[in-house]
Amino acid sequence: MCETLQLISEGRCPEFAMSLRVCVVKAIVIAFLLPALWLLCALPIQAAPLQLGSDLPYTVYEDVSGELTRDEVLPILQAGPEVNRLGAFSKGYTRSAYWLRFELPATAFVTGERWMQVRPNFLDDVRIFYRPLSSGGVWQERRAGDTQRGVIGDVDDRFALFVMPTSETGYEVLLRVVSSSAMLLQLVVWVPTEFTPQAMRATGLWSAYFGLAALSSLMALALAIVLKKRLLWSVTAMSVSYGLVACIQGYVAWIVPGIGRLLQHYLTGGLTLLSYAAVLWMAVEALGLRRRLPWVYRLVLGSSGLIVLLLSSIPLGLYGEAVGVLAVLYLPTGFLCIGIGLYLWLRDRPSFADLLLGASPLFCIAVSLFGLFSVFGWVPFREGIYVVWQIALVVNMLLVTAIAVFQVRDRRLQEVEKTQLARELRVEREARFHQRQFMGMVAHEFRTPLAVISASLENLRLLPASCDQARRYNRIGRASERLVQLTDNCLADARLDAGELLIVRKMTCLVELLASAASLVRLSDHHCWKLMMEGEVVSDVPAINAMANVDPALMRIALSNVIDNAVKYSSGGTILIELARADDGWSIAVTDSGKGVDESLMGTIFERYRQANDLDQPEQGVGLGLYVSRQILRAHSGDLRLARNTTSGCRFAFTFPDHREDCSA
Repeated sequence: MCETLQLISEGRCPEFAMSLRVCVVKAIVIAFLLPALWLLCALPIQAAPLQLGSDLPYTVYEDVSGELTRDEVLPILQAGPEVNRLGAFSKGYTRSAYWLRFELPATAFVTGERWMQVRPNFLDDVRIFYRPLSSGGVWQERRAGDTQRGVIGDVDDRFALFVMPTSETGYEVLLRVVSSSAMLLQLVVWVPTEFTPQAMRATGLWSAYFGLAALSSLMALALAIVLKKRLLWSVTAMSVSYGLVACIQGYVAWIVPGIGRLLQHYLTGGLTLLSYAAVLWMAVEALGLRRRLPWVYRLVLGSSGLIVLLLSSIPLGLYGEAVGVLAVLYLPTGFLCIGIGLYLWLRDRPSFADLLLGASPLFCIAVSLFGLFSVFGWVPFREGIYVVWQIALVVNMLLVTAIAVFQVRDRRLQEVEKTQLARELRVEREARFHQRQFMGMVAHEFRTPLAVISASLENLRLLPASCDQARRYNRIGRASERLVQLTDNCLADARLDAGELLIVRKMTCLVELLASAASLVRLSDHHCWKLMMEGEVVSDVPAINAMANVDPALMRIALSNVIDNAVKYSSGGTILIELARADDGWSIAVTDSGKGVDESLMGTIFERYRQANDLDQPEQGVGLGLYVSRQILRAHSGDLRLARNTTSGCRFAFTFPDHREDCSA
């Protein structure tokens, strides 16, 4: 199972992952339908019995010392005003004993005996006194509570259940209640024939509930172990709430006879504290506060840790005080989590999955806050709130676990894609490195045969030749010069990419350098070139003294590339080369009479392996010329740019500083 989960998380089991996704969607739908099903089954049951408060008005007295006897408190209760309210009797966390008195009328026994059910199970001591009305008979006493020993109740049930015999006059009933947990009393008087189907239905519902609880807990634990994510560990920690539900519903004492009731007594307090701590932890993990708001994350986790430390109060008999501290810690922290969640949703506009992931634990916090208010007596107790909370636990764990798994799976897929991309980039980088080495080697090896061709061509030109032979010699010269230029570009590109382009500056005559770079133009049958300096045509090259501190070999490559492009991308005409002083440096402009550069290529012509020609003009080349030229100029602290682009020609401008001080040094 762990291996399967690992494969799913890494995206290597797509078929099972897809079926799991369908199952999760079904689980979410079932989880949302579960509350409606629960209430549909529970509501008809709640209308049948007589309940303390709503059906049976009572009088109440607080015995602060806890030392009053039944006979001492009875006159006070008989003279006190009756209370008739909806919901349970609730007074929060108090060390006082409470006495309640009510009357069970004779009309309640028309169909025979009644069964009196006392809830919840976490009450320490409940003493029930009853006697027939209007007869002053002998008081009968029964006891309940999770600190009592021996058999409790007349019928084997999860809650204390007492048989009230048939009476023609009814009963006067006194209750004395003491609790180290919340003072919360629900007393229900059943008709036996109605209780049995209710108990069967409740058992079926709780069986389904704890089945889902076990499934969600085991799934969260397995995923947490495999995926090692804090969110899944926090979901696993929320499983303690199921233990609390089992204690409140009396399953611990019912399943474990003897010590089960006392064990349930201590577990109720401990699991209550742990449940509040766990829901805070899960909320901050689901909201991603560790990454998004670290200070809030630390604050909430600190509060959660302090709540866990309150467990030490239980064996010391200070649970009531511990719950007071819990309220001080949990109330502001819970409201802070809800507020931060709303703020982040409004700010970040999350996806539906992220919204559902964060909303689920925040809903549990909201319900637990209302439950805390009710047990303290600040708001009326509503059993429906506890039903919603119990169902929300299952829904929350299923939703958060499912969403967390798929978020982890998506992150793993992204990591796999990044790893794959990094591997491909590494392979591509290595391939380019070997390609550059090969091109550099080939370019270097081409130099010797090209030099032989050039020398042989010069020797042929010394011999008498016809016009047709001279044209052939020119074509051979153009091809040779192009190959020389290509090898120079390949070598320069390899050095640029390796970061090994060494600039060897020396004082160079720019006019002679331009004349050498423009030698390609003389080999063309349809082009000529003209050199201008400071607006005047240069006719005598040796007479012009325009010196600059540059690397002549590299600068010749840069100039030749641009001049060669001017020849290639224009059908004929004059290539105008302009030389001028520019502040503390020089400016060289090369203007052709071609068609210009297409607008769609304007942003890429200076990139490596990009060409400026269109589909209708498939010129030869590898797209290195302008890239190499610009890099050479930038290595000289200058730049190369396209100064003008029209349909009647382009103008490329070189600018670079003089740096004469480098030469003098």
